[in-house]
Amino acid sequence: MPRVSGVNLVGVFVAGLAMFFVGFVWYGMLFSDTWMAGRGYVLEDMEAANPAWMAGGFLIELVMAFGIGWLMKRANISRLSTGIGFALPLALLIALPLTSYEFVYGVYHSVGAWLVDVSHRVVAILVGAAVLSFFD
Repeated sequence: MPRVSGVNLVGVFVAGLAMFFVGFVWYGMLFSDTWMAGRGYVLEDMEAANPAWMAGGFLIELVMAFGIGWLMKRANISRLSTGIGFALPLALLIALPLTSYEFVYGVYHSVGAWLVDVSHRVVAILVGAAVLSFFD
């Protein structure tokens, strides 16, 4: 398997894909109405958006998956339970505060949209770590 800094790149790709899928489920199926209302978007805004930006979103997930994989490798984590236990503090202590900037400094201070964003990041990081735990 190809590796960079000891991190399995196939695992990074699969984890990135899984994390991207979490976003699809979160924003496309489960919480789209809450998130759009909280951000002040309407359906026409979403339909007019250039789908090429999705590639950028996937790239973000790949970089995050690599980072999670790199940290897991440094901590010698290769089991599902320890991977999730390792990722939870990362999600709560790093991703949650970073995701909160939009809520604090943005125009719309929607608790609902903030909860959608934060829960998405937490779940995506946990899913990414879970997937990576299978790719030693």
